[in-house]
Amino acid sequence: MNPYIQGILFMATSLAISSFVGLACLKRRGSVGAIALSVFTCGILIWSLGLGMHMISPGQDRASFWTAVTFLGTAIIPPAWLIFALQYSGKEYFVTPKTVALIAAVPAALVALVLTGAVPFAELVSGSAYQIFLGYVYLIIMASMLLLVSMLFDAPAVYRQQIGFVLMGSLIPWIAALFPSAENDGAFPFVIMLAVLGIFAGTFRFHLFGDTPVLKERLMNGLTDGLFILDPAYRIVEVNRRGEEMTGKSAPSILNQPTAEVIDCFPDLIAGYEGDQEKTCLKSIKQSGEALHHYELRISPVTDRRSRIIGHILSVRDISGIKETEDALFSAHTKLSILSEITQHDIRNHLGVIRGYADMIADITPEDSEERTYAERIINASEMIEEQIIIARDYQNLGVNAPVWQGVEMVVRQSARIVRFNNIDLSIDVGRLEVYADPLFGKVFYTLFENAVRHGGGVTSIQVGFAGTGDAGILWIEDNGTGVDPDLKGKIFTRNVGKNTGLGLFLAHEILAITGVSIREVGETGKGARFEIVIPVGGYRYGETGQ
Repeated sequence: MNPYIQGILFMATSLAISSFVGLACLKRRGSVGAIALSVFTCGILIWSLGLGMHMISPGQDRASFWTAVTFLGTAIIPPAWLIFALQYSGKEYFVTPKTVALIAAVPAALVALVLTGAVPFAELVSGSAYQIFLGYVYLIIMASMLLLVSMLFDAPAVYRQQIGFVLMGSLIPWIAALFPSAENDGAFPFVIMLAVLGIFAGTFRFHLFGDTPVLKERLMNGLTDGLFILDPAYRIVEVNRRGEEMTGKSAPSILNQPTAEVIDCFPDLIAGYEGDQEKTCLKSIKQSGEALHHYELRISPVTDRRSRIIGHILSVRDISGIKETEDALFSAHTKLSILSEITQHDIRNHLGVIRGYADMIADITPEDSEERTYAERIINASEMIEEQIIIARDYQNLGVNAPVWQGVEMVVRQSARIVRFNNIDLSIDVGRLEVYADPLFGKVFYTLFENAVRHGGGVTSIQVGFAGTGDAGILWIEDNGTGVDPDLKGKIFTRNVGKNTGLGLFLAHEILAITGVSIREVGETGKGARFEIVIPVGGYRYGETGQ
């Protein structure tokens, strides 16, 4: 092809595509990597102009000038492309002023040497300067390829076509460089244009700056929580709009800064945090001229496919409204509890009067008289009411305090007073077992022991043991009495089922259910009752010197 026609076609095509892609990137300059890609296409534009004019401009002086212009464009392209590859592959936290200066050091030095005359133009085409620059370009291409290939394997399938086209754009010049004839016969410019077209396809056909960054930006800035993306050294590499509002600082002023310098309570959050699991802490902060604010800070690791920690996500949630509601509910519950305790106290006082007079009537009336029967019924009813008051008091405290880890053997022994008073042998074989349960956990054992004494039919021994299975742990309580009536099996944990109040086992069931623990009765009638408390994995553990 005529070199003039070839130069004009190449220059026109390259200028049109580079200008179009560059302007499109500028319109999306808020997206990660858009500015770097815009600078890259600007370098393509300058390089294309210089190379095209070199083909069609006669004369040694003009040829030298356009060679310099071509080299200027060539000097811009590699660092801009590597910076784009870093940002596009999610390594934007590496793009600091120092890093940019380091990446651009070689081409900047060569341009400066050429402009000052220290290196002649001929050195740009061949010679040591050319060899140094060529090695630098190959190094940049290899680095960007590694970044993009790594991203291709880690990215979801929906983005792989996008990444594939961008990777193709970086591969084409590398492949072409392996065939010197492509440059010698003038085809190399068009090879480079194929690379630009590959990037163009990734940019617009698969929405490089349309879907991923825009959705990411909308997602992050649409959150009501402050979100901070941290690098492995706990420096802030990205922050959403809510995070800026919470810190009172703009993103540019806090990016690449240690998180501890931006969030005062951050050291408390990461104390003991090793990155292997999520950690949460609550902080209350009184800001100047404002009410007390309550925040929940949560940090969790970000890992790659090899389970290596590549960063952290820190979320900060303002829970002031929740805390105010919680405090209001706690205050209301406290007031109701006080009222309930006063009422129960007064009722028990009046019950004492009723029972006292009923005892007096029973003492002064004949045993076989109707009056004696009525008096005994009054006494029994008074005792039932008192038991119901005790159960109601326990139930009103159910779930008020947070569950805690409790040593099972200690809880069992503290609840076994009724067993000792009735001379029943108690055997406990649970080791240093601990269970995560409501503080009323001991009430469960007291209820089971009381039922064994009252309804067991001559119980003389009770055994408490534990067996761990794959899915759960079984804490069992077994006696040698008559067992549970077959008609009541499956119903005894239901409210109002039983021989007395019908609330004891119901309350035990509710206490355990708070932490996801269940209870069942599996004993054989005539051979004793056997209650099994089923504890899910994670709800039980052994002490330091346990099994």
